[in-house]
Amino acid sequence: MTESTESPSEIARKPRRRVLPLVLILAVIALVAGEILGSGNRTYLIEARSFGATITTRGQTNTWDLEETVLCTPREIPNRDIDEGGVCPPALFEVEQVAKPRTVDWPANSVIRLRLQSDYSLAIEAISGTGETLQVGERLVVPANAWRRHGAVVINGSVVFGGDLGPNSKDYLLAGGWEVRQQSFTTETLRRPSLEVVKSGSFSRGATAEIWHRDLLWGAMSREAPASMFGHITPSFDNDSPGLVLTFLSEVGYVEMRLRYYGLEQYASIRPDIFDTIQTSPIIIAVIAILTLAASLADLVGGAGRGDSVGSSRLLIWMKSLRRTR
Repeated sequence: MTESTESPSEIARKPRRRVLPLVLILAVIALVAGEILGSGNRTYLIEARSFGATITTRGQTNTWDLEETVLCTPREIPNRDIDEGGVCPPALFEVEQVAKPRTVDWPANSVIRLRLQSDYSLAIEAISGTGETLQVGERLVVPANAWRRHGAVVINGSVVFGGDLGPNSKDYLLAGGWEVRQQSFTTETLRRPSLEVVKSGSFSRGATAEIWHRDLLWGAMSREAPASMFGHITPSFDNDSPGLVLTFLSEVGYVEMRLRYYGLEQYASIRPDIFDTIQTSPIIIAVIAILTLAASLADLVGGAGRGDSVGSSRLLIWMKSLRRTR
């Protein structure tokens, strides 16, 4: 039976060398878990070009200063002797003869549909909840020459980007892109909140997009409902790319994007997953790099301390490389 040649101090260091990697692994797991569990707060930035959108206003900050408008009021009895088309067919609507500026102050929970017409005029239709501002069924039309030079229309509310695609649809989504910006649990804990881009993509023509609150813990943390968005609508100044330009940022929360496509009953949910969070979190990437370096140094120093020729040579090579980089 051979006796061990190791000194008591070397025997005592063995358990510590075994515990260190385990501690590092547990630290990384705890950090990753904290980032994932604490990163539910996110916001969506959407910039899209569309022929139509549906707005549900929130709050009391939806006041639109429209430079020129024509009011179309539905007739109680259609006039079948008139055979004309247009945004407001005279057979169905009584149309103002002179366009004039209007300030429209939408009450909360007004549902409004916007459509860019083939002549580049903008049609604004009251769907529900608009009160005396615009009667349900009435339309405001901003003539093409006025809309082409119009300023931004600022909106606070939930937004449906594009209309449901079907035969002869004329309010569909044309193109655009989106980003998901997510809050970091670590930076929030350190009272330095920041939003990091964790996922992005583009829209395909004909899709319908909305941002919704997710239903978490059976509604205890978040109830399923359309999320509020803040943004604006402007005309497209590019004649080769017509449409309404919609730029919106959603409120921060447990939200997701829902896409609907023609012919599909179920919507598609778009939100970051665990891998998106890990790959894009600078905190996780930095800590993993630091811990990897610390583990390598511990291995080099430990090898040199116990007289290991391999460990000593590695340490010398590493120190020489540091001198060369200075």
